[in-house]
Amino acid sequence: MSRSGEGTPKDKFPRNNLEIDLYDSPAIREARLVAEKQDKILQEMEKHSGLRLIREQLARFEESPGFKYAREAASVFAESSASLRMVQEQLKQSSALAQARMFEENSAITRALEAFKSHEELTRMALGPAWELARAGFFEKDAPWRKTAELASQAIASMEARFRLPDHLESVLLAKQFHAQAFVEKLAFPNEGEAASALQRAMERMTTPWLDQQEAMQSIAGFAEIQRIGEAVRNMPAFDDVLASNVRASLGDWREPISWRPEIFADLAVRGDFYVELGFNPALTRFPLPAFEQGLEIAGLEQAKSELKPTSGEEDGLVRTNAAHDQLQRVERLLRRFIDQKLTLAAGADWPKHRLPKDRYEAWLEKKRKAEEAGAEERPLIEYSDFTDYPLILCRRDNWREVFQAFFRREESVRETFQRLHPVRLDVAHARLITQDDELLLRVEVMRLKKAMSDA
Repeated sequence: MSRSGEGTPKDKFPRNNLEIDLYDSPAIREARLVAEKQDKILQEMEKHSGLRLIREQLARFEESPGFKYAREAASVFAESSASLRMVQEQLKQSSALAQARMFEENSAITRALEAFKSHEELTRMALGPAWELARAGFFEKDAPWRKTAELASQAIASMEARFRLPDHLESVLLAKQFHAQAFVEKLAFPNEGEAASALQRAMERMTTPWLDQQEAMQSIAGFAEIQRIGEAVRNMPAFDDVLASNVRASLGDWREPISWRPEIFADLAVRGDFYVELGFNPALTRFPLPAFEQGLEIAGLEQAKSELKPTSGEEDGLVRTNAAHDQLQRVERLLRRFIDQKLTLAAGADWPKHRLPKDRYEAWLEKKRKAEEAGAEERPLIEYSDFTDYPLILCRRDNWREVFQAFFRREESVRETFQRLHPVRLDVAHARLITQDDELLLRVEVMRLKKAMSDA
């Protein structure tokens, strides 16, 4: 090789003989091979990391019937990896939108998808619907969902920017101003003369922005109404006529039988309008989520517990749905025990045979038979009841007259409570999102039911 550089690669500096000998020495060659192997290992790790992340995303579709194939594909991959199965369990609650963001933000996944395009059939089998979404452009930068997500984010940011946290002096002035206006006629604190100071104290306990700068009095009216409801529910008999009337003035009149249109459960906007038509006051829930939750807590309305932490958008709804499911399960257990104990005392242990409509008794027996044939342990018959059975049992003429009237006062109030809970119960049972309106109805009615049963 010429020392002048002739024949030397353009990206290399000329080397002297010693350098050439070192470069070609066995030790250097071995080190170079080791480095190349390490580089290949790193590339493989990155490649498989991308695959792993994609498979993790598939687990996020697990709760959706429309992505059943993806769930099955992910399960096949998971069979060889216990750690992957653990990751799948942790990611079950994630939304499709969150998945899309993960696909967008993780470059390894993007590179993997690009590389897989040359192996389309294998990739389609491995990724199922995720591949179809990619082929349809769901993860592209100009995908329609991105514009929708951006608009939603802007709307949320714009709404949150409208709210602020008043200081102590302003809270005093606002409470007095509110008290001086017609809004205060709705307040139902035990002593009307204490209304302004009670409202002021509640306002001063708030630590997150809640006052709408564009509609301050309406904000205060909604906040004050929540405090009024909490005060009344905590201090009055749960199904007292006066309490029922006060709650009805805020949450709407649900006494008449309702024909539930399917769109009420499928479209949250339609549901909101339906609630308003019944008389629900939308100002009660027109707050950012943190302020809404804190306002309920200050009012003493029992807080739904959940291990999930709220993030944003759809995730907030998932957290709310999870908490609602927990509350409804707990109150349903209480209802079953309460009904069984009271009717056993009144009519004996075989009360379902004599104190249930015939069709409901036979339906419970059939569910019990099927469960035990499938290997379930023997349980009391009432464990096979449905949520819609409870008002039928409570308000059945002989049951009501002999047992339950003493606890619930009026049949119409019982039916009203269960009708307010019906949309929440149905959506929770089908893992659908619920709204802040639903959460308020849930908290008030669950608290009333628990209080009535605790007086037993």
